[in-house]
Amino acid sequence: MLARELSALLLLAILALTPVRCASQTPSAIAPVRDTYGHRLDLLGNGEKAAVLFFVTNDCPITNNYIPEINRIVASYEPRKIAFYAVYTDPTLSITDIRRHAREFDLHIPLIPDSAHDLVHRVGATVTPEVAVLERGGKLVYLGRIDDLYVDFGKRRVAPTQRYLRQALDAVLIGKPVAISNVNPIGCAIYPK
Repeated sequence: MLARELSALLLLAILALTPVRCASQTPSAIAPVRDTYGHRLDLLGNGEKAAVLFFVTNDCPITNNYIPEINRIVASYEPRKIAFYAVYTDPTLSITDIRRHAREFDLHIPLIPDSAHDLVHRVGATVTPEVAVLERGGKLVYLGRIDDLYVDFGKRRVAPTQRYLRQALDAVLIGKPVAISNVNPIGCAIYPK
């Protein structure tokens, strides 16, 4: 009996010390950022209902495989007042490299170089591709995977069974809380700058 009680106490202690990623936080508003052309972007400043930040890099195969789905999501939701941005996390990428990558993969949303990892830290992104959904005022309502196409590294389904980002955006558009606000992503680690 004593061994079982000690095991339970140990488990509680481990859980208490384990950091939890939480998407339903209300941090301070996001300061304007600049795109690869030097244009100032106010991510939620044009009456958008939400801003979607796709954390990407040019050399992650999982990120590159998701770009067609990113483009489909943008085409479906941008007309409904959702803003989309590609946040490039690799501090060693030049502006030219970022633009070249976007051109090669036909990515047509504003490109934000995040070489200082300001946006990465702001939302708690850890891998590429990872996506953050911010409501007006900068409230983070979703952080995680685009969908569940990838089961693990090198293992993918024929088609996704859960479309987490689309579900989050649908909830935002009808003014409901996001049911699943955080899903641990699978992808390439974002390395510290």
